[in-house]
Amino acid sequence: MSKLWLGLACVALLLGAAGACNSADLKQPAGASSSSSGGTSGGVDDPGNEDPEAGIPEAGPGPVPDPAIIPTSTGVTVQIQPSDFGAQVEASIRAAQTSVHMTMYLLTDTTIMDALGDLHNAGKDVKVVLNKTFPPNGGDNASAFPKLQQRGVPVVYAPSAYTFTHAKTVVIDSAKVLVMTMNLTQTSAGSNREYIATDSDPADVADCEKLFAADYAGNAITLNSKLVVSPEAAQPVSPGLRLKALIDSAKTSLDVEVQALSDTGLTNAIIARHQAKVPVRVVLSAAPGQSPTELSMIAKLKAAGVPLKGVLDPYIHAKTIVIDGTRLFVGSQNFTPTALKQNREVGVVTDSAVESKKITDVIAKDFAAGTAF
Repeated sequence: MSKLWLGLACVALLLGAAGACNSADLKQPAGASSSSSGGTSGGVDDPGNEDPEAGIPEAGPGPVPDPAIIPTSTGVTVQIQPSDFGAQVEASIRAAQTSVHMTMYLLTDTTIMDALGDLHNAGKDVKVVLNKTFPPNGGDNASAFPKLQQRGVPVVYAPSAYTFTHAKTVVIDSAKVLVMTMNLTQTSAGSNREYIATDSDPADVADCEKLFAADYAGNAITLNSKLVVSPEAAQPVSPGLRLKALIDSAKTSLDVEVQALSDTGLTNAIIARHQAKVPVRVVLSAAPGQSPTELSMIAKLKAAGVPLKGVLDPYIHAKTIVIDGTRLFVGSQNFTPTALKQNREVGVVTDSAVESKKITDVIAKDFAAGTAF
């Protein structure tokens, strides 16, 4: 086991007690049900919000990126949920011709498990990496793991070096990858605000295959990728600094919709854009259970006059940023130190006015329907 791997494991163990995680380093909101029931009003897939950062340093490793030079991916389209109860995701999986390599934080949808089993029985190369450790009352993969085994699907638990493997990626035929905010649960696609990016950029697909192979084998890996990959040791430039540079690049508009926001650097970047007279909209989940750190970030945004709304229905499980109506980020990362620094997470940035408009239209709708904190 490498020194890097041991170091990551130690960090995970130390911070596990602090309760940190994004949609994964989260506590169950008051009154919420088990995540296995999916994301409904009062019951969500990977619920809760991050505890205080417990001394996690704000600055990540590597050079600070130039906001004018942000790597972006091509061939990315976005689907918005709730819309089809996950039918398109299932259809994409079932249409695989050669392989499906899935990394999933939470898997409870039996139709997806059956699809994986059917593909395996048809001779396709199907492999799955599942997150093993969850926060209290945050759900589990205790049913999915043996069900996949019973169907003969090769499945492993994710490396313990990460606080949580919170990524939600599905690589299909080594030709495209679904990069999702959405877990594959029974109701997340019907009850949550989610974004699903279908990414056919060859470099991104190859990088996701490398990440999958490393995590499946339990090996550490570092990539110089266009993708936004957590933990911060996974890339020369940390995901936190990548996302801050993206926000810093906003000149005409900034739209943010995210389940959990407790990272000081990203909060300050949003405030700075507002103070620079860039029109800003921020939509957060209004479900109860925000941590003290998140509440402090909300207070900070309010004090700065940043337009901010909370939404209860649909449950805001999104993790997205849209810059100037033409550049967008979609990924598994909540905007929390643990998500950015210690989890396995994957996100994608792309330039597309068409795909960006899909998301800005939804954020505008959610903002209009939301309530002030």
